Amino acid sequence: MADHALTRRIQQAFDIADLVGEHVKLVRAGKDLKGLCPFHEEKTPSFYVVPAKQIFKCFGCGVGGDVFKFVQLKERVGFAEARAILAARAGIPLQDRSGGHDGDKSDLARLNEWAARWFCRQLADPGRGAAGRRYAESRGLSAETVEAFGIGYAPASWDALLIAGRSAGFTVASLEQAGLVKPREGESGHYDAFRDRLIFPIRDAMNRVIGFGGRALDDSPAKYLNSKQTALFDKGRCLYGIDRAKEPIGAAGRAVVVEGYIDCVLAHQHGLRHTVATLGTALGPDHAALLRRYTESVILLLDSDEAGERAADRALPIFLSQPLDIRLARVPEGKDPADYLLARGREGLEAVLNSAVDALESKWQQLTARYREAPGMVGRRRAVDEFLSIIATASHSGSLDPIQRGLVMNQVANLLGMQPDDVQRQLLRVRQQSGRAAATATTAAPADGPVSVEAVATREILEVLLNEPARYSSVAAMFDPDVFADGPLREVARLVDEACRRGGFEISELLAGIESLDLSRAVVDLQIAGQRRGNFAATIEGASVRIQRERDRRYADSLREVVSGSGAAAELPESEIQSRLEMARQHRHFAGRKHLRREGAAATERAG
Repeated sequence: MADHALTRRIQQAFDIADLVGEHVKLVRAGKDLKGLCPFHEEKTPSFYVVPAKQIFKCFGCGVGGDVFKFVQLKERVGFAEARAILAARAGIPLQDRSGGHDGDKSDLARLNEWAARWFCRQLADPGRGAAGRRYAESRGLSAETVEAFGIGYAPASWDALLIAGRSAGFTVASLEQAGLVKPREGESGHYDAFRDRLIFPIRDAMNRVIGFGGRALDDSPAKYLNSKQTALFDKGRCLYGIDRAKEPIGAAGRAVVVEGYIDCVLAHQHGLRHTVATLGTALGPDHAALLRRYTESVILLLDSDEAGERAADRALPIFLSQPLDIRLARVPEGKDPADYLLARGREGLEAVLNSAVDALESKWQQLTARYREAPGMVGRRRAVDEFLSIIATASHSGSLDPIQRGLVMNQVANLLGMQPDDVQRQLLRVRQQSGRAAATATTAAPADGPVSVEAVATREILEVLLNEPARYSSVAAMFDPDVFADGPLREVARLVDEACRRGGFEISELLAGIESLDLSRAVVDLQIAGQRRGNFAATIEGASVRIQRERDRRYADSLREVVSGSGAAAELPESEIQSRLEMARQHRHFAGRKHLRREGAAATERAG
């Protein structure tokens, strides 16, 4: 993360006990403080603050982290927004970041706010905004809704905004940087990027205008036009309406995601204020991460057309790779959500939302319908094979914990009428056939398989290092982050490994460089687990012995096969043989280090 020093300075400006104490009544519990968790309902305190480590942890709902993560959770914002909130409170200017973009972002935000007000004035203009007002009225948007969302109008002029922007003191370069004007091709000068369109200001969770969406007033092929990507705006990571919907989403316990600006605005107008919209893109992992700040349940409201089917297909991998319950609802009668709302009202659309099915079941229904005409069991077999192939591809990566992954596998088994163990075997077969499960002797088992002896022992070492990083030198040869499957555990291990190689760390310093809530939670959980286990020296020694024994065993097995040319090694490609020989060389290196340590210990004993 850019400018870690400034982030650390902001973090150190706050005492976590004071910050949390503004929201939670804390009482002393030994060296720590405890109180009722502000993030879930409870009657007995399970929320702890550890002043010595500058961290918090709830043993009820599992959340944990530093001052940044507390603000993220409390204000339902991302890391950057939490950082900005705390910087403002501490009086630390973010514009001072050397080589950073916060100054640019502030300038862009100010320019966008000016442009949003200018677009609103154009819509309100009796003459110039008449076409925009007629279109808004024809789509059922009330005057109150238009005002609440700051909807505006870009006149049918090539340079109206350009002239107004320059008169307001903005440079042409800054207008171009914001995506409000474009350079003319093949000649000098610039022209307005938005012309004769209804304008929807796009705000982030902090209520900053980060970009604009323009809706054509006719049936133009380019129906929607978004701002270009800027330091503030990336349409693949933004959700329209999140500024107004974030609190209603938390209250409702779910979010509704639609595809168009007008769909979203009309949903709010009809009281469905927990609705947001993607910006001309399918729901992606970044959207899912944003929604997870506010809820674990999402309904994707789709049009009943091919585009809707494609959107449903793209949602399934997200369902299978992130802890987010995604359900799909399709608007009937060939309508989009806006038209359906105007025809059937809120109750009609709520009935559609209540009929939503989860992404897995939706895909299975789609496949069984597709292969229904195939003779006998052929169609079902094809549907099962395609279904398992999709799941194998999507679920092999992601941030599902073992419990969530098990629930998904049980659901798949129920849909297919199979036993969960049979589903697991079939998924492994599919992965092997596609080359996605080529496990090597130096990596951990797949995320849904058994955990290796070395991974368990390495986790114990990781727990110790998060409490006493100074012990790293004694276990560096044994500590390999890549024994873990992809996920938070592996990422934490890599961060700790890098920090120890740089000379050590404090846990609060490590957390200052982590933006992910899941990763922060993993750091705190591992640190506390190590603290509770205690006896760090014995833990390190026992884990190191188990790791060395496991490496010895793998070395012996691999070398025996390679030298004899028998068994599975007889059919191995040259690259795999070289890999196993490299493992043997590594073994000799580790064994040599172990021998030197024994000799050193013996010499010390003799000297004593």
